[in-house]
Amino acid sequence: MITKAFIQKLLATPTVNSLVEDRVQPNIIKAGTHYPAVYVFTDRMTKLGCYGPGETRMGIVEIGVFAESYGQAYNLMKAIREALDDFSGIVNNVGITIMRGEEVADQFDEKSETHIKVIEYEAIAEPK
Repeated sequence: MITKAFIQKLLATPTVNSLVEDRVQPNIIKAGTHYPAVYVFTDRMTKLGCYGPGETRMGIVEIGVFAESYGQAYNLMKAIREALDDFSGIVNNVGITIMRGEEVADQFDEKSETHIKVIEYEAIAEPK
């Protein structure tokens, strides 16, 4: 539910879409994917009984950027932050509230020659 909503939000953001086109994938970036590309992974999604019983969940959403250059990775992460930091709204019939993201990784993989940036968001999601 929330992974799909995050992917739809990113793809609907013109700046992000212009950089990755349709290369926003759930959980991992598949082998052979052209860079730059993005993955969206949700973790620790727990039920919040105070909203919609059994429906509202809160957890961590990790978004990773893989790019051929640091500039690509930086610009894409900046566009993602502009789209998601402190966002609240309905995407794909899911109400989501996103807190400000925290960048947790900024690295270079020498084997694949890939620049990687990762950000984590706390988010609340509720089907509408």
